[in-house]
Amino acid sequence: MAGLAIITEACIDVKDRACVDVCPVQCIYEFDPQKNVLFSEDEAGSGTIETTHTPKSDAIGVFGDGILYVNLDECTSCTACYQPDVCPVGAIYSEEHLPDGSATSAKYNAEDPNQGHDHTFFVQHSRDVFAD
Repeated sequence: MAGLAIITEACIDVKDRACVDVCPVQCIYEFDPQKNVLFSEDEAGSGTIETTHTPKSDAIGVFGDGILYVNLDECTSCTACYQPDVCPVGAIYSEEHLPDGSATSAKYNAEDPNQGHDHTFFVQHSRDVFAD
């Protein structure tokens, strides 16, 4: 079985949103700091809001609106968003292929500019951001 989608630091200040368009359940969220809400659009940039969540203030404060967030409770592990041709910066990994920074760790997205970093932080951070 495929793993949950984890968005890592390569997404910071990029937020291409191609992942939003391929997600069949709209579990990828963006943060609106003016409204203090995480929102998922039916299609990236459409303005049609599918779902919203209230973020935990301490967790959302780490990256704010600089990154996209996956609600791991809603992710169906479909694999659509972490295919190599979707994210242009290789920011999305399946949970079981998430590099831990070691020489033997998985390197699913070869284009990730943050190769060699420990990306495991993002699993718990993805859970912590969603307050409700």
